[in-house]
Amino acid sequence: MQSIKNVFYIGHGPSSSHTIGPVNAIRYILETYKDIENIKVTLCGSLASTGKGHLTDYIIDKYLKGINHHIVFDARKKTKHPNTMIFETTLKNNIKKKDVIASIGGGAIAINKEKKQDGSELYPHHTLSEIMHYCREYGYSLWEYVLFHEGESILSYIDEIYQAIKESIERGITAEGELPGELHVKRKAKAMYENMLKEHKENDIQTNVAIASFAASEENAAAGVIVVAPTCGSAGVIPGVVKYLEMKKVPYEDIRKGFLVAGLIGLLAKTNASISGAEAGCQAEIGVACAMGAAMIATALGYEYKKIAQSAEVALEHSLGLTCDPVKGYVQIPCIERCAIFALKAINAASIVDIMPIETAKVTFDESLLTMYLTGKDLHAGYRETAKKGLSKVIKKK
Repeated sequence: MQSIKNVFYIGHGPSSSHTIGPVNAIRYILETYKDIENIKVTLCGSLASTGKGHLTDYIIDKYLKGINHHIVFDARKKTKHPNTMIFETTLKNNIKKKDVIASIGGGAIAINKEKKQDGSELYPHHTLSEIMHYCREYGYSLWEYVLFHEGESILSYIDEIYQAIKESIERGITAEGELPGELHVKRKAKAMYENMLKEHKENDIQTNVAIASFAASEENAAAGVIVVAPTCGSAGVIPGVVKYLEMKKVPYEDIRKGFLVAGLIGLLAKTNASISGAEAGCQAEIGVACAMGAAMIATALGYEYKKIAQSAEVALEHSLGLTCDPVKGYVQIPCIERCAIFALKAINAASIVDIMPIETAKVTFDESLLTMYLTGKDLHAGYRETAKKGLSKVIKKK
């Protein structure tokens, strides 16, 4: 496995699969080919179905500015991965090149069926069970395991992630107006914050968690700078968890340990299953974010490693089957509210595990992760980020 930097990073919303992934694909094309005459980009599957709402065409136009290009939306074309882009590049000597690039979640891409490496392999283990066995044998905690394999430099990186989360929350609770797009969704975080003050609920933890999640999620929907964790669509969960730990007056050093383990959980999901809503439904995005949040809380509060793993498992197990049905393809309904709900669910998962005897755990995190992936494969395509079924279909009928 590679670095946890692949599941925690700073970028523009509203979608890691639909905006950050395509940007990385374009960078590959521009780095690979010189003297480009024109480029035809065909967006397939989910990228075609929800690309408008996710600003895919906007981001492609922005990064191909100055180069002759045109974009085709082809939702009917059969491709192996639901987030597939076909780049047909014509060079000035009339040589034609074709690249099939899949946006596989969290901004990562696979080029002509080969995953683009975002760094060297850092971890020798690939399941949480293997990692826990290693920790038990050598006396590591889970956060120490991550620190050992990442190196001390990861701590300053986490500091940057933490600061970016704080800034996204601060921007979100001061911004007003409508979010981009035809849904005309009004920002709510500022009004929620003002209502909290009016009702003297400044010390209410759940209220603060919800506001923080809304603020970061609305920033994401507005294409603002947020922390991908592990995707843009789920970027409001960890900010809610951060606010919870701050309200509990947990020392920052312990919050930072929580980030390390949350990153490990996200990395395991990305390596062994999926964090792509187009591939496995919203359970792969918000469910994984919830598991990351639960593990972060458990670590920061000092749980031993078995209970940290159980917290992540409980959070993921009770997110199974969650569909991805964004109304009209915008990362707004139900995505913003869902981030707040699942930040609170992460808190509940860790709280339940805290009072449960360890020996009652019958399901491992690895088993829940495999179940999530298999469930995602079984989901009808309409419930995997195509905006064709579920809530999106019902709202369209109004």
